[in-house]
Formats: sequence, C-alpha cells, structure tokens
Amino acid sequence: MSFGRSQDILIGPRTTVWALLQAYPFLESFLLARVRGFEALAEDQARTRWARVMTLDDVGVGLNVPWQQLVHEIAAEVERGVGRPARVADAPRRIVDDERRLGELRDIVEDLEAGGSLLEMADRWRAATSDLEQDESAALDMALSESAVEGRTAGMRAVQAEAGAGTLASPPPGHPLETLRREAAQVRQLSAGLKRELERLGGSATRRRWRLEKPLVSRLVDRLREVELRFRREQQAWFPALEVHAVDGPQALLVSRQSEALETLRRLRLAVERDDAASVAESGSRLVDTLEDLLAQDERLLEPLALRHFSPGDWAAVRELEDGVGWGLIPVPPVWPDP
Repeated sequence: MSFGRSQDILIGPRTTVWALLQAYPFLESFLLARVRGFEALAEDQARTRWARVMTLDDVGVGLNVPWQQLVHEIAAEVERGVGRPARVADAPRRIVDDERRLGELRDIVEDLEAGGSLLEMADRWRAATSDLEQDESAALDMALSESAVEGRTAGMRAVQAEAGAGTLASPPPGHPLETLRREAAQVRQLSAGLKRELERLGGSATRRRWRLEKPLVSRLVDRLREVELRFRREQQAWFPALEVHAVDGPQALLVSRQSEALETLRRLRLAVERDDAASVAESGSRLVDTLEDLLAQDERLLEPLALRHFSPGDWAAVRELEDGVGWGLIPVPPVWPDP
C-alpha cells in the first residue's frame, strides 16, 4: 500500500486508518506490530478498502477498548516519529461558541447558494467538521440553522414558492420533500432503536444476552432493509432530475456511500443469521453511523439544491418516478400534486 508524505492531521475517533497512514506512513509497521486490531493491513486483497472505511473508533469497538486509549498510543508513536506532539481530539467543545467554525460553514453554504461547486463545498465542509463527535455536529447544525434564519427567510420563501413546496418547514403531504423527510425520521427512529439494542449487548455479549436481544435486533434490521428503496428512488428520480440542471454532485457524492451502507446491512443480516453477536455489534454500529451521515448529506446538500433548481414540473416528475420505484419505510404517500 502506498501512502503520501507526512502531514499533521487531527487524530480522533473518526480518523480512518487510511487517513492516519496517509499522514504518517511510518505508522504501518507500528500498527502491524500490535497484537490485535490492524491485521487486515497485512492482507493485500483487503487492506486498502478496510483502511478506507475503518475508523479508530471502529477498531476500538472491535478490541473492546476506549478509542481514547488507542488514540493515545498512536499519538505517542507519532510524536516519536515526527519529533513534535500529535494533534489529538480533545473532549467535546461547545460548538455553538465556536464562532470561527460557524463563520467558515456560513461561507461554505453561501458559496453553494451562489453557484459554487458542490464537490468543492463538500470537501471544505468535511475538512471543517472531520474532528467533530455526533453530538457536536448536531449542536453545530442547530447553531448554523439559527444563525441563518433572520438573514435568509425571504430568499428561502421565494425559492420554496417557485418550487411549489409550500414552506420549507412544512411541504404539503405527498410532496417529495415531505416524504423524504418523513422517511428520514423513520430511519433515525429505527437506527436509534438498533443502537440501543447494540449498547445492551455490549462488546462481548453472552449467549443468553444474545438470545434475549436477537428477536428485536432482527426485526429492526429487517425494517432497515427498506432503506434500499429510498436509495433507489434518489438514484432514479432525484439525481436524474438534478442532472437536467447540470447538477451531478449529489450522485457523485452519495451513490458509493449508499452502496457501502447496503453492503454493511448485508453483513449485519448475515451476522444475525449466524448468531455472531460480536459481528452484529461491529456491523450494526457502522451501519448506524453510515445512515446518519447519508441523512445529513440529504439535508445539507440534496434538499437545498433541489429547492434551488426544481420547478413545479420537476417536483411532479420526481414524485411520478418515485412511485415507479415503490415505498417501504413509510406507507404509500397521498397523491401529489392534486389532479
């Protein structure tokens, strides 16, 4: 595996093994010398993909050790290798007080609204938020939304009126935005239920604990299988409608991530069938994180771009194409627009 030259990165729970080795190639021998956790780096067929998707938190879960311990060990080795302290993720900060970061994200959103490149904006957004925990990201999203309300309400209403969406907060029943958001709420509810069951299982569940938790875990996983229809509707309705307006960023950003989620879901189902509680915990945690990331991308990128570009006719075409794919997470929506 070939890695780039050393450049400091923030080392934390969301740091992937790939990003770590891109920044500090000399760590490969250190990680391989550990007793457990990084064995896949020695496998030619699997190591590149494994390194790209595995975070230090994922490795810590597999080892049943806190991510802080793993990060501390790696940071110490980085300091020995480069001769200066490594940048390590600290305890969560109050994101709502981080005006510099909020200002940077406001600039990114404004650049997108002004017609900037979606791919460039996504790269800038990831760079600005890559070190955040889930609760920090939620606080940041809320602070960013609140800061934008006063200055953008009129413009947002104008876009919504042109798109025939009623209001951004409450599109009419059956409108593609309304169904997309209702589905997102259902996915989050199912993911939260799965996360609770995985926490009850713990890192090394006993057979008795697994027998108790398996029925509910199995039902939640079966319900989450319906997320495939959501992905297909985006790929066959939303993305083509955006491409008509020369907007292909969402497809470029989301399709591979959706495929990753479906592959993780497949492995999770197999682990449930095999009664492999450890693999259930690992794949389940990764699935929850991946789905939340996809839902956030829909809210931050797909929805704003659709609101900006779609005419009433575009929205109607999207709904017609969606009906052709079918529904699963939610009941079939009411007819829209009214005949």
